Amino acid sequence: MNQRVLIVGYYFVDANMGGVRLRRIARLLPRQGWEPVVLSHPPAPGSAPALPDGMRVETAAAPDLTSMYQRLRRLGRRAPEGPAAGKAEPTAKPMGFTSKLNRWLMVPDKQVTWYRSALRRGRELLRREKFDAIFASLDPRTTLLVAARLSRETGVPCVLEYRDLWTGNPYYHVTQPTAAHRWLHRHLEQKAVRQARRVSAVCRGIADYLSKTYASTLRAPLELNYNFFDPEEYPAPNPAPAGPRPLTISYTGALYANRSPQQFFEGMRAFIDRAGLQPQQFRFRWAGQISGIDDLSEILDRSGVRPYLDFLGQIPHREALRLLAESDAALLVQAPHDAIHIPGKLFEALGARVPLLALAHPCEVTEIIERCRAGIVCPHTADSVADALAEFHRLHTKQKRWEFAETAVQKFSAEASVRKLAELFQSAAEA
Repeated sequence: MNQRVLIVGYYFVDANMGGVRLRRIARLLPRQGWEPVVLSHPPAPGSAPALPDGMRVETAAAPDLTSMYQRLRRLGRRAPEGPAAGKAEPTAKPMGFTSKLNRWLMVPDKQVTWYRSALRRGRELLRREKFDAIFASLDPRTTLLVAARLSRETGVPCVLEYRDLWTGNPYYHVTQPTAAHRWLHRHLEQKAVRQARRVSAVCRGIADYLSKTYASTLRAPLELNYNFFDPEEYPAPNPAPAGPRPLTISYTGALYANRSPQQFFEGMRAFIDRAGLQPQQFRFRWAGQISGIDDLSEILDRSGVRPYLDFLGQIPHREALRLLAESDAALLVQAPHDAIHIPGKLFEALGARVPLLALAHPCEVTEIIERCRAGIVCPHTADSVADALAEFHRLHTKQKRWEFAETAVQKFSAEASVRKLAELFQSAAEA
């Protein structure tokens, strides 16, 4: 008989990458002897992604600040007269008033409005049914507070996972704007960590920070359990069109101020000029959200790459995986000052067996790429980008596939990672 875990997952029913990871975990946990029940929020009609077959999701309603802000922004705007002509243009979303409001007033995050209703629903579930563990994954931070409180009240052990840093984040000056905010965030985080029976992190930088900061608070050594790819999620590529196929580089994911594409576009322009390629011979396919890159239009105009660019905006995750699988290489941009986080697209490229063109200084990201022989690592310079693109062009011209280190790649598969998580649940339940 399977043991049971209550997953506190606000984003479980959402389309972002946090929800993708939680749905992968929930789908695969029964294979490891754990039955998941998910506590989440009611999804907006028509916007929820497909959930794993047979998955039980209990919801707790609360004001959705994101939807409220969107309605407020629409007030007073004149409706467009018709669909815009031509293809979509990459436009960066500015950091507006609502973002500042969240950082100053919504502690620990804007999902704090869900906290009390999630507690009520969680208490009902734990009172009525037997659970062997409670699991929550940051982001959002509110989920950690809910899981820790439910664990403290019921005695059911909780396991907390860090997909991102809470305090200690390289962007703390944005999310924690004053000394008072930093103290309050640190107090709330320590309270949650103290209650956790086990804590895990998806990369070494996060694990090291937590181990040092909460050495006297952690109940057990912190576990490292990386992000992963799920081979079962990748759709079959579309049939290749007749005739010569262009060299195609893709980017799927968010870009923001500290992950500027400037060096990539300058290097792309230099490569195109050196190789003498026409737009039908080279395409950069770009899908995802852009925010905080105020000079994006100037970057594109200055580099002159627009004729070679296909901007798709935000697309469903399954389509992003298809786009990735149909590419010759995938771009990854690591913020120059961020040696902690590992972009999730690294693992999805591993799953698709598509080599990476990674703009990154030496860090854990580059170590994984080198260990898996998963692509080319470049410093943040246009010349290095141009050289990397030339190598991918050489392989493309010869119709040769990139050779990965398969044994190393398999360590980041979904089965391996979820098995390790299930062992962590078991350890917490027996402690």
